Amino acid sequence: MLFRNSFNAGTAGTVITTANSGGGSGDAFNSITGTPTYVAATGTRAPLAAEIGDDDSVAWRNWVLTGRELWIRAYVRFASLPSADDWFLELNILSGGISSAGRLMVGPTGTIFYRRTTTTATLVSVPSAVTAGQWVRLELRVLTGTTTSNGAVDLWVYPSVETATTTLQASATGVNTGTVVPNEVGFVYLPGITLTYDDVAISDQGKLGPAYPANPAVVVQQAGSAEQAQAMARRKRRTTGQSTSLETAAAIRPVKRGTLGQPIEADTAVAVVARKVRSVGAAHESGGALPVTPAHRRQVGQAAEADQAFEVSNGTFIGTATEADEALPITPRKMRHLGRALDASAAAAVRPGRARMIGPATESGLAQEVGRRKIRLVAVAFERDQARPVTLLGRDITGATGPHRTWSATSARRGWSADPPRRTWSTSRA
Repeated sequence: MLFRNSFNAGTAGTVITTANSGGGSGDAFNSITGTPTYVAATGTRAPLAAEIGDDDSVAWRNWVLTGRELWIRAYVRFASLPSADDWFLELNILSGGISSAGRLMVGPTGTIFYRRTTTTATLVSVPSAVTAGQWVRLELRVLTGTTTSNGAVDLWVYPSVETATTTLQASATGVNTGTVVPNEVGFVYLPGITLTYDDVAISDQGKLGPAYPANPAVVVQQAGSAEQAQAMARRKRRTTGQSTSLETAAAIRPVKRGTLGQPIEADTAVAVVARKVRSVGAAHESGGALPVTPAHRRQVGQAAEADQAFEVSNGTFIGTATEADEALPITPRKMRHLGRALDASAAAAVRPGRARMIGPATESGLAQEVGRRKIRLVAVAFERDQARPVTLLGRDITGATGPHRTWSATSARRGWSADPPRRTWSTSRA
């Protein structure tokens, strides 16, 4: 069990409640009376502390100890000292009501002492331990006995609030601390005196020590619910996500890539030499396009990461040439379709001829005149590693032009003649 609260996540001037006392401050209190208030603080008590006035208190209750030993720490400042002995920290037993299990008290001369109840004998005391208006760290250990004679109490007073040791301490063993383990610790008011609390804590795990030790390398508290986050050392880690703990992003070295599309990491686009071709793929990261050996072919596929263009032989499929320094000339052939020229500074002029349609030239500084050819339409080239034969209506299309049908006609005269009609008649005399 460990509960701690630094009050640092509150707002100065705001009343402390069970709802706003947790979060960044630590473990929320589950019992609050009156109107305890967040106030500004300085030094190691900054930024905030808790001011407890008349009828105010904050408490943790209904926790369970793993054993019979309870450790308590509180930083407290008394605006003034009381005129008579009175308590400001209480241990209670909640079982069918509230009964006292212990009281930490202060006297008019600044003596700090502990009793089981306000009217029983003092078990331990440290005389002249506190001064009005100054912070002091108090730590208390209470061992609840199994009998009325085997309990124990230890009390430490630290005028230098962040030191690890002190000479102001008192201990008692074999004393009556009760036989029922308490389940509430409350930080309560002194009548007519304003108290300021900070970095309060309770635990059954051992002595708590200072909230902000002078030597941060010495671990004096458990890791959970810490008032102050310790620095986390950086490590080089291999992650599958973003880079971790790197001051700068390492440069990415250029790599030749066989992509089909726009040029990647190329200084300039190389002009495409004018040729009668079907389709020229986009040039990527090359000084110039290599000439392609003339051949009667159907389709030229796009460039793909080859060190050298292989000679094109008669056949159906043509391999792809890429990343070459110079484009090889293509011998004029009757072709079906000219694909789009990509990434060229200017579209090369196509020699005029009888043709139907050439696809538009893209990404060029100047559109050249498109010559016409009497051709059929072949579908656009797709980004395949190997060109496939083009078919039309189930038949392969060759580079030969279609058959021409010739005809001729001559005029012919049609002869005719006509004679005038004759009417014959005769008469007789009777």
